[in-house]
Amino acid sequence: MRQSIFDFVDNLDTLLAVIVGALLATGGAMVAELVQDRLGQKRKERDAARFFGEILASVDLILDRAFATLEVGDRWGDVTIRMFRTAFNEAAIYERNRERLFEIRDMDLRRVIHVHFLTEMVPLVALIEQCGDITALEKDLKHPEMLSDLQVDAMNAELESLKVAREGALDAIRNEHAKTEEICRKLEPLARVEF
Repeated sequence: MRQSIFDFVDNLDTLLAVIVGALLATGGAMVAELVQDRLGQKRKERDAARFFGEILASVDLILDRAFATLEVGDRWGDVTIRMFRTAFNEAAIYERNRERLFEIRDMDLRRVIHVHFLTEMVPLVALIEQCGDITALEKDLKHPEMLSDLQVDAMNAELESLKVAREGALDAIRNEHAKTEEICRKLEPLARVEF
């Protein structure tokens, strides 16, 4: 028995419908995947902006309190030094999560945030270390009878040098600290919150 040309065309019509359906399903899945990926990127960027904004704001607040403690009681007492250490510990959260910075698509903003943290943390580390060195030298100088006059003079010179360096580190921290508010303002549209 011989098939007619109309049977072949009818089968071709079904085959064509299957091919078109498969193409539409594949295209729809690709579009859905692209939309979902785009939404996921936006969510990650928003979360990263919130995270870094919160870290910046909390370090900023702790530094404000540390600067305030400089004006109360012993300028470089235990409370002041602990406040600066606390600010450093809070900033260490940034260091542990620095790779999340790449979720922010604005390259200039990423650079500004990273440079800000480095510029603020390097003098903060120096200040903390200088405070420890100054405390050790002052402790050694409490008993000068164990030292020669030359050693005492050298230690006093080093002590003065460390105090000057500590004030320089404090000024550097204050200068960089003043930029935090502007950086947080740049993060707010991405984070959709106010810091």
